[in-house]
Order: sequence, then structure tokens, then C-alpha cells
Amino acid sequence: MSRIKITAEQRKDWRNLPYDQWNVLTVQAYFADMNRELFGIESYLPMRNYGFEQGVIKRALSEHGAELLKRAFDDCFREYRPTREYPLLTAGFVISYRINTIIPRLKAEIKRDEQTKDITVDFAELAKLL
Repeated sequence: MSRIKITAEQRKDWRNLPYDQWNVLTVQAYFADMNRELFGIESYLPMRNYGFEQGVIKRALSEHGAELLKRAFDDCFREYRPTREYPLLTAGFVISYRINTIIPRLKAEIKRDEQTKDITVDFAELAKLL
């Protein structure tokens, strides 16, 4: 089975790209778009430099997966309040300093949701027992 080649432009379309196709470029496009939409920042600048940030993103994608990372990123953007010194939120900062507190909580929520989804109640059987 041959894989369809995804172009760089398609990789930047994070809203329509399946999570299993996300890569470093997708995450950086997500951060650039979100900073533009939420904070009016037109130019995305990575934490330290692009090489550092790309490495951090690649490791995080391998370790956590794109879907879980995106949920963590969404939480960070909801909570972030820009300042004069830090007017935008970078992927490098979020991955280096923020997701280590968010990912465990998200994993616990996912586990709890899976456990409650597995519980099915047959109310007719329950009524007979009572």
C-alpha cells in the first residue's frame, strides 16, 4: 500500500489534518495561527531558535502523540495571559514548562472517561433485583 504524499501546505492545515499526520510543521502552524487569532501576533517566533523548538516538538509528538498534545496546547492557550515581555505563547515554552503538569491530568481524564464508558447498566435487571 502506498502512502499519499502530504505537502507542506497540507501539513500546516492543522484543523483538517488527521492527528496521525501531524508533525513539527503542523504544531508550529498551530501555534502561529492561535497566537494570531487570540493575541493578534502576526509573526511567530520560536523559543530560543527554530532548531531547539523543532527538537522539543518532535520528542513530544513521539512521547505523547498529537491528539493529547493538542488538548494540552488548547488548555495552555485558554489559561495564557500575554504580557508586554511575553506577548505570545511558544511551542517550546509550553512543551518545556507547561505540559508536564497538564498531560497527567489529561491522561487521568481519558482513563476515567474510558472506565465510565465501559459501565453499562441494565435498568430492567436492576429493577428486578430491587
